[in-house]
Amino acid sequence: MHFADLANAASALTLLRLVLGALAPFAGVEALPWLYGFAILTDVIDGPVARRQGTAGAAGATLDAWADKVLHVNLAWTLVNLDRMPALYMLAWFARELIQVLLIPVLVHRWRTGIGQPRTSRWGRATAIGLFLAVCSVLLGIDARPATLLTGLLGTVAGLDYARVHLSPLFAPARPPEVSRC
Repeated sequence: MHFADLANAASALTLLRLVLGALAPFAGVEALPWLYGFAILTDVIDGPVARRQGTAGAAGATLDAWADKVLHVNLAWTLVNLDRMPALYMLAWFARELIQVLLIPVLVHRWRTGIGQPRTSRWGRATAIGLFLAVCSVLLGIDARPATLLTGLLGTVAGLDYARVHLSPLFAPARPPEVSRC
């Protein structure tokens, strides 16, 4: 994986989302729904752009995941600081990431050895949809408790599934060496 792998249109969209996430704490409360909507649009289209141009790869997928995290953490923290939601919501919204933090040594090893990261699971996608609904509920002033609870449950399942995928090879029994038969 190299930085040169990020020199394409899809990565430009992802980098734009990263910048929007970094700007969230400085945006006014009335600008946050527009900022979030535009950022989500970049998230929706960067993958299809990468696949269409043949530039999809591990570097772009990693950047995409980090851009999503920066966007949502900064937006959530901003909403807490603006008294738009309780800080406790962040535990549910980021349950998946709290579990993944424990996997950092394994993930770093996978990245350094070129193994990369597995594709997003159905649980991960469901968590992302739940998070989107929870964020939109808060931004629109709708009761976000149901979407937040759903996101927390899905995120916990996604995080545990992610841990299973990454840790199970470490505990698999060693295969005996192949014996050639003449």
